[in-house]
Amino acid sequence: MSGKPVIIQLNWEDPVTGEAQHVSRHLPVAIGREASKMPSQLEHLPVSHLELIHQQVSRCHALISMVNRQLHIADQSANGTFLNGRLIPQTGQTFTPKDTIRIGPFKLTALIVDSADNNSTELNREYSHAAKNSEMPTEPNAIFGWLIGGGVLLLMGAGLWFAAQVLLNNARPSLEPEESSLILPNRDIGALEISTTL
Repeated sequence: MSGKPVIIQLNWEDPVTGEAQHVSRHLPVAIGREASKMPSQLEHLPVSHLELIHQQVSRCHALISMVNRQLHIADQSANGTFLNGRLIPQTGQTFTPKDTIRIGPFKLTALIVDSADNNSTELNREYSHAAKNSEMPTEPNAIFGWLIGGGVLLLMGAGLWFAAQVLLNNARPSLEPEESSLILPNRDIGALEISTTL
């Protein structure tokens, strides 16, 4: 990224419609409600603008730049900018593509796409590994995975228990009653006693 402009992709869901939004901008990027209130230059570099229209977003809310080869966000707002749920200082702090930036009701992630190279490949969000890694996993899918895993373990446990029962039943010695010709039923004994007394 040596001196070349860096392009980042900002990703978020519209808080009203839930639709996924994606835009690419050259760094530095100013984020706010009114482009006319955002700076046009930062340290002799032109500033890109991203407008997020909502009353909780300040006219110039935050500024994303590159500091020591790391993404850096500085708060410029009245309501504060949050990184992974924590309020960042106005002087700012560094962040990574795995971090979530909250500006008003908007939750954004930032992914470094490439430096300005006319021959670079544009990321296709449906197939790109880099774009997929920047998205947060959805909670219902994680719960569904745990439920399936638990069900499989339960079935395996029941199968092992059944197999152990069958093996134990087959391993037990069988006791068969001994047959004896000397034992006669009670009615026959009574018949014998009567015939001996005559």
